[in-house]
Amino acid sequence: MQHHTSHSITINLIAAALCSTSLLSASAFAQSCPSGSGGNIFNLSLCVDGEVASIGGNTIEGILDQIDTDALKQRFANYDEDTAAGEFRLDLRGLPVTLSYGQNSSQLVFAVPSIGINEVFDGGTRDASNDLLEDYIKKNGDSILKKLTEVSPIDPVAGNPASLQSQMAAGDFSAGVDAVTDTLAPGSSFGVAARFGSYTIDGLTQNIFTLPISYSYTFANYDRLIVRAPITYMEVDGAESYQGSIGLGYRKNILPNWSVTPAINYGITGSADLGAAGQIFSASVTSDLLLFASDKFRINMGNMAGYYLSIPTSVSDYSVDYDLENTMVRNGLLVSMPLQKSFWNREFSVDFFVTDTRFFGDALYSEYYQEIGISIGPMRSRSKMEPNVSSHPFGLGIKYTTGDGDVEGFELNFAYRF
Repeated sequence: MQHHTSHSITINLIAAALCSTSLLSASAFAQSCPSGSGGNIFNLSLCVDGEVASIGGNTIEGILDQIDTDALKQRFANYDEDTAAGEFRLDLRGLPVTLSYGQNSSQLVFAVPSIGINEVFDGGTRDASNDLLEDYIKKNGDSILKKLTEVSPIDPVAGNPASLQSQMAAGDFSAGVDAVTDTLAPGSSFGVAARFGSYTIDGLTQNIFTLPISYSYTFANYDRLIVRAPITYMEVDGAESYQGSIGLGYRKNILPNWSVTPAINYGITGSADLGAAGQIFSASVTSDLLLFASDKFRINMGNMAGYYLSIPTSVSDYSVDYDLENTMVRNGLLVSMPLQKSFWNREFSVDFFVTDTRFFGDALYSEYYQEIGISIGPMRSRSKMEPNVSSHPFGLGIKYTTGDGDVEGFELNFAYRF
């Protein structure tokens, strides 16, 4: 059968892997065939007539290349695609998957023990059994996708600080507490920024590059309409993924020291290398409260609650849904110290901040993490209704992140409005 390498979602790629070869495994080898393991994103064990081969790769395509018929014939001298018995055990980004054929048998067994899948397909021939499995995965693969957000440390959709869900949450919070908007006079303004983050999780390192683009309109009462459209590229051991989102928020000044920002957000991500694609919708409310202000320092408290829901994704004749539903709370404190000296005739401050982020609802690989950081940027206004237009609309900062699932990393960021 043909590979389905043009597809870009996990279920399609699993189906391609399963249908690319008639070798899978017999229960007779279950006791002797080791699980796929190693330091790679994808780890595979192939056991054929008592012989064992272990393969690792950092893209799903690389694994597919190793299990087509020609590759198997080179690896196993006596391999016969129509009669061989063996075992195919794949560590799919942390999720164990097993398939099996018996000697001279057309019966295919497919198992994902952690989510209770144990199915048998028999179409009379191995090709027909492969077709039955592919049809099954098309219709029943959502549970595999959802499990990956729980067990995979690098899922692009959710479960880690670099994922789409987490990046959307961070952006929603930033829209409500960002001091750069305190420098804006009534009218339109545009923002450009750049962020680089690097996170180590379970021995894998994610490098993430983001270009946040935004537009704000400040009304006469200094309420603000905020539109955000960040674009993100992520790389982990050579595997690439992409994400983008668009968000709309309205920053309402309730009191001179308090603003509230309701926001909605839509995001999409995909990775042919990791075998993943998904969409998320969110709605959130962020509070920014100035607790104390003096000439020497100011203290702000930011609080946010958000709701994040996955949306079904269709590619070709495949339709999958992570079926994720999470609420998130993010709470932070910031101490701002105005610099006594102006630069370029503008006022700046040094900010020290700490934030705590927690997800509730469906299980995720990392369900909470903390950030601590320092930044230099515009001096914050003493009143939400009186912008400090003498400040410079520029920000530069660094933060350190640690959390659930042995998450550890840092992020550098730059922002400017004009």
